Parts: sequence; structure tokens; C-alpha cells
Amino acid sequence: MKVLIFGGAGYLGGQLTPRLLAAGHAVTVFDSLLFGAEALAPHLSNGRFRLIEGDLRDISAVGAAVRGQDAAVLLAALVGEPACDKDPAETVAVNYLGAMNAIKAAVYYRLRRFIFASTDSCYGAQEQVNLTETSPLKPISLYARLKARVEEEFLSLPRPAGFHPTVLRLATLYGLAPRMRFDLILNLLARDAALGRGVRIFSGEQWRPFVHVRDAAAAFLLVLSADPEKVSGQVFNVGADPQNIQFKELAGLLRQVMPEAAIETVPQPPDLRDYHVSFDKIRDVLRFAPEFEPLDGLREIKAAILSGLFGDPFSGPFSGPYDAKYRNS
Repeated sequence: MKVLIFGGAGYLGGQLTPRLLAAGHAVTVFDSLLFGAEALAPHLSNGRFRLIEGDLRDISAVGAAVRGQDAAVLLAALVGEPACDKDPAETVAVNYLGAMNAIKAAVYYRLRRFIFASTDSCYGAQEQVNLTETSPLKPISLYARLKARVEEEFLSLPRPAGFHPTVLRLATLYGLAPRMRFDLILNLLARDAALGRGVRIFSGEQWRPFVHVRDAAAAFLLVLSADPEKVSGQVFNVGADPQNIQFKELAGLLRQVMPEAAIETVPQPPDLRDYHVSFDKIRDVLRFAPEFEPLDGLREIKAAILSGLFGDPFSGPFSGPYDAKYRNS
């Protein structure tokens, strides 16, 4: 297929692009390149790859990119609460209005498939265990509220025959990627512990599901290759039940990889999100089975940091793995 990835230069896009190319698809990435195009550099000489620098809010550019494609994946967004809260008006413009530009262009040009990357944080704070795709959404942050709104409008739009929309609600990502992020909880903890810095874990009772970024990329590929009738109009939580983890368990995971880590648990939670998610549907319908677990992510990040992959790991508090380019805000 000809596949368009909105936001393909980001953390997840940098893992999804090579998978699609390896599977034989032609890939176009449409990205504002807010964090540069370094993640895509290995593919620039590939005849089946094309990079378009553009903004989701530019409907003309979005329409031109969509025309002639078979499928689209919408990853592009301002991601993370700090980034979204910095300028709420811009966040609405990108994450809602820009997202709807991409979706409506795909409907107009009659693409066959469209996958919207949403988030399990749409569940917010809930006492119910094993939240399913039909559980009520109680988003807390602006980021999650906009994701939930786009989900609703995306799936309720009148759509032409042959257009198959799918929503993937992603668990919290972790692991190495070409465009690395150290503002994700497991990645942040692994970085600080690997460098011998004090690690602080806030609260302990909160549940959060996790999924490795490479496994998340594999889920998109599964949807694109699935029988359309299995995925059309469907929502899937992306993750695995064993990776629902309470924050108090994170210290134990860290100590398995870095036993010398100095870990402090702080009672008060700065983040009210608390949700335990069921992943039965994606396992049963798409046979999704993650290849990686959090220990794998912690080990690979430790090795990468100490190897100097992100610059001199001991060069200072705001350089090396602490450089601003490794976070979204």
C-alpha cells in the first residue's frame, strides 16, 4: 500500500516507518519537523520513501499529501501535559482542528484505511479494574480530552464505502527509538538510575499500562494488514495485561537492572491518572502479543546511555541524555 504517516518523524513514527518499508509499503511522512528529521535520515535514499515538511493546520498541504494514498496513520500531535498546557490554543489547533483536517481529507479522497493514534489516558482516574474499549472515558488533561473528542467525531463521521477507520488507544510508551524521549516515565527513570542520580517515584498505588514503542509500531502494522471487517470502526487498547503496573512496582523493576540505584518514593501523586486496562480485544482479534517487557526497555536504555549514544552521559545537568531535544516540552 501507499501509506501516509502524519507525525512520522517522532518517537513512535521513527519506529513505524522502517517497519512499513520493510513490509514492502511505500511510505510518505508528513511532519512539522519540530524535533528535526534525524530519525528518518536512514530512509531518505529509499525510493519508496518521501518526506513532506508540513503543518496539520494547513488544509491545502494536508489535502495534497493525502491525495493518492491508500492508507493514513495519524500520530502527529502536541504530546504530553507540559507541552499541551504551555499554549492551550495552539494545542487545540493542532490536536483537534489539525487532526480533523487529516481525517476529513482522508474521507474526501476515499482512502481505504485510517488509523488514529489515541491514548489510554482517556480513561483518566477510575476505580474499575480491566477497563475495556467500551468503558466510559474520563479524561483529565487537555491532551486526553482532545484525543477523546477526536475519537468520537472520527468514528461518527459519515464515511464512504470502503473507508475503514480504526482507533488505537496506546498504553504509556517506553524503550529506545530513533527520536528518543526521556520525558516518558520508564525512560526517565532508566536514564537517571543509569547515571547514578537520585530517582524519585511519586505515589505508589496508581495503575498505569505500558507498552514498548516497537510493540506499539507492530500494532499499527497489524491493523493495516488485517481483514478490514475486523478493524473497521473499531477501537483497540494497545498493550498487554501483565504490563499494567502500579508505580510502587517500578522501584523493584529498576533494582533488577540497576541494583545500585538510589530510589526515593514520594507519597503525594502529581498525576491523578489511575487506570488498569484490559487488552483482551487486541489479543483475541489481531493476535497481538508484545515482544518486549519493561525490563527489556530498562536494560536497553541503560546500555545506550552508558555507551554514549546520547552524548557524554556525565557532561552536565542539561546536556548529554538531559538535552532538551529528548523531551517534548
